[in-house]
Amino acid sequence: MEEITVTGIVAGSADYKESDKLVRILTPELGVISAIMRGVKKEKAKLKYASMPFSFCQYTLMRRGDFYTVKTASQIESLFGVTSTPDMFVSASVMLETASAATDGSNCADVFITLLDGLKTLMYSDVAPQSVCLKFVIYLLVQGGYIAKEQVISNVDDAVKLKRYIRLFENKLICKINSARLL
Repeated sequence: MEEITVTGIVAGSADYKESDKLVRILTPELGVISAIMRGVKKEKAKLKYASMPFSFCQYTLMRRGDFYTVKTASQIESLFGVTSTPDMFVSASVMLETASAATDGSNCADVFITLLDGLKTLMYSDVAPQSVCLKFVIYLLVQGGYIAKEQVISNVDDAVKLKRYIRLFENKLICKINSARLL
């Protein structure tokens, strides 16, 4: 069995079997990978913290069949501060979803580092959450070559602008950003 160690942020999870979860981990090395976390739905599970969205950990994974299985996890930094206000949580969720959709396994490190920087900006600065989210979505569109930096709209309210760019992002990447419905 192949064993690897990755650094990542949990981008989402789903129930799997009776007490397990299937988590999607955004990594700078491999993009988004799926891994099974055994027993984390139990009350006294030791790795429960590592299966929550926004968990920023170093994961040791073992390859079994189609999925990896999380063997160990150690927290690098707590990003749960992004859940302190509804606006911050929605903005952070949109950023995490768009980063997951934008990574294809090749240009992951830049997206990962920019996402991490944006999440820290949300937690530790007084910048409006929608502005941080808007800046990140525009960064992804420019990096992906979907718009030129000169095409960025400048004289429109941030909330309206963010919704426009998310729609553009969804159309270009043929995906649905579920948390954007809360904006």
